[in-house]
Amino acid sequence: MSPTALRLVALCTAACTPTPPGKLPLEAPADGGGLDVDDTSDPGDTDDPSDTSDSADPHDSGDTGEVVPPWDDGPPPVVVLFIGDGMGSEHVRGAGLVGHGTEGSLFIETAPHIGLLQTASHSGYTDSAASATTMATGAKTTNGRIGRDRHGVDLEGLVDLARARGLSVGVVTTDRVTGATPASFLTHADDRYDTETIAVGLATEPPDVLLGGGAGSVRDFFDATAVDLVETAEALDAAAIDPARPLVGLFSEFELPFIADMEPTDPTPRLPALVSTALDHLLTDPDGTLLIVEGARIDHASHFNRTDAVFQEVLELDAAVQATVERLDSLEGRAVTVAVTADHECGGLTVREPTVDPDTGLPPVRWLWNDHTNRDVPVYGWGDAAAVFAGTRQHNSWVHAALDGALRSRAPAAPDVPRLADGHLDDLGTVLTTQTEPTDFGDGYNQLDGLRITADAQGLWFGIDGVFDERANAVVVWLDLDYGSATGVGADVELTDVVGVVDRILGGPTVQSSLPGLGFDAAVAQTGAAYLRSYLTLDTVGVRQFQPPRGLPEDLAWQHGIVNYDDGNVADRAPARDAGTTGLSEHGMEVFVGHDALWEGGLPASGATIAVVVTLLSADGSTVSNQALPPQPIQGDDGGLAVSRVVQLTVDATGTLTDGPTVVP
Repeated sequence: MSPTALRLVALCTAACTPTPPGKLPLEAPADGGGLDVDDTSDPGDTDDPSDTSDSADPHDSGDTGEVVPPWDDGPPPVVVLFIGDGMGSEHVRGAGLVGHGTEGSLFIETAPHIGLLQTASHSGYTDSAASATTMATGAKTTNGRIGRDRHGVDLEGLVDLARARGLSVGVVTTDRVTGATPASFLTHADDRYDTETIAVGLATEPPDVLLGGGAGSVRDFFDATAVDLVETAEALDAAAIDPARPLVGLFSEFELPFIADMEPTDPTPRLPALVSTALDHLLTDPDGTLLIVEGARIDHASHFNRTDAVFQEVLELDAAVQATVERLDSLEGRAVTVAVTADHECGGLTVREPTVDPDTGLPPVRWLWNDHTNRDVPVYGWGDAAAVFAGTRQHNSWVHAALDGALRSRAPAAPDVPRLADGHLDDLGTVLTTQTEPTDFGDGYNQLDGLRITADAQGLWFGIDGVFDERANAVVVWLDLDYGSATGVGADVELTDVVGVVDRILGGPTVQSSLPGLGFDAAVAQTGAAYLRSYLTLDTVGVRQFQPPRGLPEDLAWQHGIVNYDDGNVADRAPARDAGTTGLSEHGMEVFVGHDALWEGGLPASGATIAVVVTLLSADGSTVSNQALPPQPIQGDDGGLAVSRVVQLTVDATGTLTDGPTVVP
């Protein structure tokens, strides 16, 4: 038994059969999905602190309080999770071309169980901390959280369960060991950049094996009399296998080098060797093993849009997976589970053609930007516990569910997924109004097909079923926050703040209304299917206020909100994958705006009556499309917005819907 098992953890569960996740077609399209340079914790989070649903034990039996055993009888489990940080399906596709001359040729693509994962967090598109925390604990959280829910409550996870069962635990990364992904499995912090808190957590209760980089920021926290601390490949090879003494290997002051930048004589141990050594130590434990492996530099190369480096990092991870699966295949008397996935896609990578340039050895690619996206990521699995991934598309909380089940020697418990701005719109209610005008606008592939709206204690949620082109046009959600008062844009008020991209879009068309009492006070706009996290303000996408005292028509105020997209509903110079054959698509663009972003001090005590209309414009705001939701002859005599129909809803002071949403007139 691992010495870390001496710390007993109170865990309980209910044996259950998992709810079948949504099935994909047998031949699902493979479209993809850090040094997370702009990821921070979410100080502006407006989530209701009374909502503790994410803090609840997902394995609580929910009955009379009876505590059932935390695991069933079964052979000792050996569970290995590989995380290709930032690795989307296009990263995998390109790596096959670079490494083997053909797509679909990586070892991971031979897995018996293959599916897709959705990665959104409570902050919109995720960072590594939030996604890794979800995979470690099963709970969705806000970006920046390390092993904590969105309210800052510590969560127990896979490592705690493994230790309680007496399993040896290892973590291997090509990042600093204090990086967001390894830290989220091992410790707790409010902010992923709180390196000292994370280092103290790692050193206070280190796993049995911890291998990676970051020596400069963490070595001094470890007690050299309590751990076997090594910093060279030679010392690692010579390290004795001692179950009572954790092995800590730190092989770089910062991250491990990119494979593409390494000289042939570089002494830094590479990922397959690190994983092999970790297994040498961990598999001596007769009670079983949990190993977490991160190929972090896939993400880092993607942030830098380094096509020359990114595919080499994917190939490195693939080699480590192959060696591990082949080694564990001959292991007898153990229940083996291997899963390979990503925490998110990074860069918006697209491989343009399935060819390789003979001079560079690289395929032609396009990078969307240097940050994460909300694209689905692939998941590959070996072992019975990984069968829940086969042919499915589900949230990444299922990674925790599957591996938790493997560690407990039982079927996984289906996780609860809270409402998220993830672009999957079923949780926003039914479609209120559908498009009647055919899409014929602009250079890109854009269509506004349906509109859904709801409200809760956190804020307002808008779902636009449709297609959104990454390279063309703009979508605006116009908001009248006091419908009936006849104030705001459209009531003899024009927007004259045209400094930024979104400002120009909003100030471009003249807004006119034939509805009495209609005047818009705020808007959410995006250009080129741009994403927005809850704690960012960006020029190309965002929430703009032009209602005093939050903003003025000549000085628009920037507020926080979320704009996110369902994978498959975003186009890139070609029709989107999930565009409906009849011109109508399901899911697409999802917008969340907190009440505090729209009203000074939050919702008025009397509640509010709100009117909403969504329009499609050119990327400079100069031309208005015939497409709007609700559908209407949106263009006026001057080519501006002539609004004659809106969706109306009324909320009380708690954000509860008391009337609507309905289309008027």
